[in-house]
Amino acid sequence: MTDQTPEENAGPVSEPEVETSAPAQQPAPPAAEVMVGLLTAPGETFKRIAGKAGWACLIPLIILMVLGTAGGFIYLQRADLAEVIRQQIKQNPRSAEMSEAQMDQAVEMGSKIGKAMTYAGFLVVAVKYLLVAAILWLVVLAFGDTITFPDTFRVVCWSQLPNILFTLLFIVMMFVKDATFLDPNNPVMSNLGAVFGQERLGKVGYAFLSDLDVFTLWMLWLYTRGLAAFANAKVGKMAAIVFGLYGIPVVLHLAKAAIF
Repeated sequence: MTDQTPEENAGPVSEPEVETSAPAQQPAPPAAEVMVGLLTAPGETFKRIAGKAGWACLIPLIILMVLGTAGGFIYLQRADLAEVIRQQIKQNPRSAEMSEAQMDQAVEMGSKIGKAMTYAGFLVVAVKYLLVAAILWLVVLAFGDTITFPDTFRVVCWSQLPNILFTLLFIVMMFVKDATFLDPNNPVMSNLGAVFGQERLGKVGYAFLSDLDVFTLWMLWLYTRGLAAFANAKVGKMAAIVFGLYGIPVVLHLAKAAIF
């Protein structure tokens, strides 16, 4: 019989198991940091926040809703809404066939609708961008890319920074000029349509260049970069989707200008 030590009797010693876990997901950066990043480096910023949950994206949308509603009430206070609507109606050639009573009735109806839209400003903005997100989401899916509706809505919300700046400029303009004489369809004059004027461009040309607004194009570019990052898709493909969709209301606007 041979003598064995306790270690030899115990047999081979197994290595202790080491628990492994997936690396923790980095939290999304603060909302203020994201907003600054979208102003300076939108592509990289959207990549940083892509796939991260949370609803900090509602902050720019809420800011826009507050400013939009405030701007609407300021407009009602500083502009002669009835006169604005009257001038808008007179731009339609068919208005020459209206009697004075019909004109007054149309102005009264337009004033009521304008005030109602102002009072419902919060709801109007929320519904508008929910619809925008739904359309973008469905079209991106139809073209074979993968993205969730919440992520699409996040992209839409973060992309409202140009609209926030536009609304701030609009509010400033109302204190600089007589709000009654601001073009309600082009109040900030941030496009070539406002630069050249309808008299020089004609109705169709003016409508087209007015639709190529700096703030609108900037917002569409943010949509493009955001969808590309969140769907892990090519920027060119997302640009074709976003700007192609925007082309639909532009064509309708041109057709309206040509007919009326």
